[in-house]
Amino acid sequence: MSALTAWRFTGTEGADAAVLKLQQLNTQEAIDLQDVTVLRWPLYASAPSAQEHVTDQGGKVASVVGRRLRHGAIDNSMVESVKGDMTPGTSALILLSADAMIGAVVQAFEGQDMELIRSDMSVQQQDQMREAFSDRAEARRVRPPADGPSA
Repeated sequence: MSALTAWRFTGTEGADAAVLKLQQLNTQEAIDLQDVTVLRWPLYASAPSAQEHVTDQGGKVASVVGRRLRHGAIDNSMVESVKGDMTPGTSALILLSADAMIGAVVQAFEGQDMELIRSDMSVQQQDQMREAFSDRAEARRVRPPADGPSA
């Protein structure tokens, strides 16, 4: 079953870096990457812009038709909804995926400042996803210093 999620990043390059990580996870079969839309809102711009189907190869028409035959697609209502959740200087990623190995995905995004802002998952699944990502962030914050005091 496919899941549609939207993630917000601090900085306008955060979503682009996430796409590269997702493509790596896709080749490692840790996630089935079906469609990705990247949104960016540069500080100087009056509104965010969207780049759809960023992982497709080939001509745009062929890739859209091929994707719709194989999988669903990200609809414009989701894109517009996520734009409403953005502020200047941020980026966002809308991801349609399936069969994600959550542990591998969380590990790949360790250290990346990102927030789940929209999803078609159940509330319980969203809570589990947020918990998995926040546990990793919390583990980074509570690590003892490497050069602690010696006795």
